[in-house]
Amino acid sequence: MKRLPFAEASGLREAYEAVDWAATPIGDPAGWSRPLRQALELALGTRFPVLVCWGPDLVMLYNQPYADMVEGKHPAALGRPVREVFPEAWEELRPLFDKALAGEATWSVDLPLPLHRRGFLEESYFTFSYSPLLGEDGAVHGVMDIAVETTGQVQDHRRLELLTLLGDLATDLDSPAAVADRALDVLRTAPLDLPEVDLHLPGAVGTGREHVLPAAPEPLRPRQVLVREDGGAGPLAWVPIPAALGGASPGVLAARLSPRIAPDTTYRDFLRLVAATVGDGLSAAASYEAERRRADLQAWQAQRLGGLVAVAQALPDVDAEVDVLRVLGRGASALLGADGVVLGLLEASPDGTGRLEVLGDTADPAAAALASALRGVPVLDAAAGTAAWPLRLTDRTVGVLGLSWRRPRELRPEDRDLLTALAASAAQAVDRVRARRAEREAADAVRSLAETLQRSLLTSAPQPEHLEIAVRYLPAAEHAQVGGDWHDAFLTASGTACLVIGDVTGHDQDAAAAMGQVRNLLRGIGYSLEVSPASALSALDRAMRDLGVGALATGVLATVEPVEGARAWRLRWSNAGHPPPVVITPDGRVEVLRTEPDLLLGMEASFQRADHVHGLAPGATVLLYTDGLVERRGASIDDGVDWLARTAARFAHLGPDGICDAVLAEVAGHAEDDVAVLAVRVRPVPGPVLRDGA
Repeated sequence: MKRLPFAEASGLREAYEAVDWAATPIGDPAGWSRPLRQALELALGTRFPVLVCWGPDLVMLYNQPYADMVEGKHPAALGRPVREVFPEAWEELRPLFDKALAGEATWSVDLPLPLHRRGFLEESYFTFSYSPLLGEDGAVHGVMDIAVETTGQVQDHRRLELLTLLGDLATDLDSPAAVADRALDVLRTAPLDLPEVDLHLPGAVGTGREHVLPAAPEPLRPRQVLVREDGGAGPLAWVPIPAALGGASPGVLAARLSPRIAPDTTYRDFLRLVAATVGDGLSAAASYEAERRRADLQAWQAQRLGGLVAVAQALPDVDAEVDVLRVLGRGASALLGADGVVLGLLEASPDGTGRLEVLGDTADPAAAALASALRGVPVLDAAAGTAAWPLRLTDRTVGVLGLSWRRPRELRPEDRDLLTALAASAAQAVDRVRARRAEREAADAVRSLAETLQRSLLTSAPQPEHLEIAVRYLPAAEHAQVGGDWHDAFLTASGTACLVIGDVTGHDQDAAAAMGQVRNLLRGIGYSLEVSPASALSALDRAMRDLGVGALATGVLATVEPVEGARAWRLRWSNAGHPPPVVITPDGRVEVLRTEPDLLLGMEASFQRADHVHGLAPGATVLLYTDGLVERRGASIDDGVDWLARTAARFAHLGPDGICDAVLAEVAGHAEDDVAVLAVRVRPVPGPVLRDGA
């Protein structure tokens, strides 16, 4: 049976199988051309978002990263013409497709394409290339699209430009009203993020213009972003301007948000930054108007903004608590002139009371002050030159940030705000570090449990008089979970050696448990029925159906039998969708026993499976393996099997144990899937050699 072109579609396979391809313009997958199959195989083998459009109607096929990128359009987009899936962007896309269909590749950078992906027409940008796909007749039959969404980068860039322009307001030594006017002029140059914007300032400080947006409908908390829907024109948002004019009643930034951008955390954080930067400009103007601290204010502004940005950029990337201290030490030294920085972290203790672990110089005066802030209230001892600021999350205190100065030190209100911000960032960073560590530990525990389960189900191989058998199992590299790969070798009651290699779909303890069921069923069938490999696999199909084993598996069942009346042997096997056996002859030649593989186990209980026979000379070795040994990212299974054949030839002089160890050493440390290997060697004895098909 011809292999489905989307058999390797992983998480998309069900979506592909749900499409009535026969009703689409490109027809039943069984009739798809080789170029289309190759293009789809290439798409499914990469982690880049890839779209394949085929035929005059440009029918869409794609991989999982592309499905993730188009979100709500998947899975309905599969098998549909691209113009039907992207009508909102078709006017921009059609000329590019026409150029690719004419044989010319295209390249688009940060192209704006409004898309319906989350229930509304969304602003989005993409960098992508359209490449013509040739059919078997050499003509262009389709287009391949390799794309990367750059919406976040484009939005971040333009928002950074706006914030940079707003930051320049802090250098405009003018009245607060004039600075507010200029702030509005700058803000109104960003209609994509702020279609309408207004400033509501307290007292006599106004912009001199009529308000275009209403005031906040309720009092606002510090850093709150209040968003209210306002029909189809886009939501309205209000953000307090922090410490604007230094008064007790801060001003408010009012903005109409873009209806094409979701009002998510990123958008709200941008509004907070806008409000904070406007507040900086107004504060600078107020200080100038009062003829005080102009130079100090500008230096403080630059130091605070630059230092906070540096700390904010560095903390999300740290992997350990000591790295949090390192980042805070640089920031506190630069921003507050601290001479010493320590970090006290609350750690659980066996008695449940908790203990404070100090990171940094325990002899620093700040270390002695840490405990005083554990109740969640900052503590400043100006005379001693120490400060202890609690690291607070929403529901708990996770530690204390301690600072020390060599001389007595008073903290200005802005210094306190800065220290509070540093402590809040540190608390979040510590929480992230611990959460990541807990996730890694949990993943390692699950992996260890699954691997232990799997190894407990894999038995050692028998060693009959006429055969040498070796088996190996290698778990996947990195942090992937254990899968359902298995090997088995046993002797029937009559002494026939049965050899099994298989792979249950999935990568967790459930797959390992399913593997155990399938393995034990096949072992019982092979031992008790004494039938050919094909008959045994057919019986296994029926048993899986009748016993409710809800799994799919590939596998090879083989027997090594003596030829009656001759001192020679034959390999008899049946292949259920598995990579082909490899035979190493006594003189070092390698043969790949490629056949048309049958259906996977568990798919159709009535399927008629086929037996295959190959003669084995004394001293020949048969190598069975799972696909983790030959799978390579960006390459086909056939390429991997060819690599294995070349590798096996290099180690043809070794016995079964040596061959297993040698081929596994080639992939150890970078195998992307589990690997099971079985090698069986006919012991060299004199006698005639059985030819293929005997």
